[in-house]
Amino acid sequence: MASYLVLTPPAALRNDEDARFIADKFSWIAFLFPAIWLLFKRQWIAGIAVAILQLVVTTLTSEPRAMLAGFLVELALRLLVALEGPAFVARGLEAGGWTLQSIIATDDLALAEMIYHHETAAHEPDDTGWQPPALPQATAKSEGRTAFGLFENYGER
Repeated sequence: MASYLVLTPPAALRNDEDARFIADKFSWIAFLFPAIWLLFKRQWIAGIAVAILQLVVTTLTSEPRAMLAGFLVELALRLLVALEGPAFVARGLEAGGWTLQSIIATDDLALAEMIYHHETAAHEPDDTGWQPPALPQATAKSEGRTAFGLFENYGER
């Protein structure tokens, strides 16, 4: 299961509308076009370094004996960017003053946004005193952990 990193801009409140959700999962676009993907995500130094490394590998492995080594280096580079690229973008934002507010484990962006906004609304009641409904509470069977319907703890210790 993937997760979403939720970051807010510098000096913003936890429930800021400009919160950014970054999917921390494998990115096929980053795998197919690593340098372009990094440049598009405004990771200038990493994007230029990956482009130069791809050019060097392509140039040095033009003879048939070195083609396998070049293929393996290119594959490793693509996998590195596809797997670690989103985390690299998040670290870049944190270096720019953004704050990591939450990590939400879900595959769906809409569900991640709903969970995050539910969490932030639960901490800050509005002027009328209205509070959002609470999430399902734990049962005796789940031993103090929150139960979510189909995802209850079955036989776990």
